[in-house]
Amino acid sequence: MTQLPRIYSFLAALLACTASPSAWSAPSLWWDHFETGAANQAECVKQAGAILIAEKAGQVTSDADSVRAWSEKTVGVAECLMFGEKLIVSVLVSSEDAIAGSTLFDSLRSGMMKK
Repeated sequence: MTQLPRIYSFLAALLACTASPSAWSAPSLWWDHFETGAANQAECVKQAGAILIAEKAGQVTSDADSVRAWSEKTVGVAECLMFGEKLIVSVLVSSEDAIAGSTLFDSLRSGMMKK
C-alpha cells in the first residue's frame, strides 16, 4: 500500500510532462502602425474587412474607422485613423495560437500596405 502514492505521483508527473506546451503558453501579441495605401477611411475599413473575411478570422464587425474580428483563440483589429493629411492604419492581433496569429498579422499588414 505504500507504493500506491508513488504510483499516483509518477502518473501525475508523466501526465504533466506529456501535456501540450501550447496549453501553458500565454497569448502572443503582434502590432504595427503605418501609412496605408487606401484612398480614405471608408476604403481602408473596407479593405481590412475583406482581408479578415478572406482569412476566416472569425466574427467580423466594423464601424467608420475600425474593423474587428474574433474567434475562440484569436482577436484582430485594424484602426484607420487620419493624422493630418496621412491615413494611418494600426493593426493589432492577439492569439493563443502563435502560427495562426502571425499568419493573420502578416496578411493584414501586407494587405493594408497595398494600394
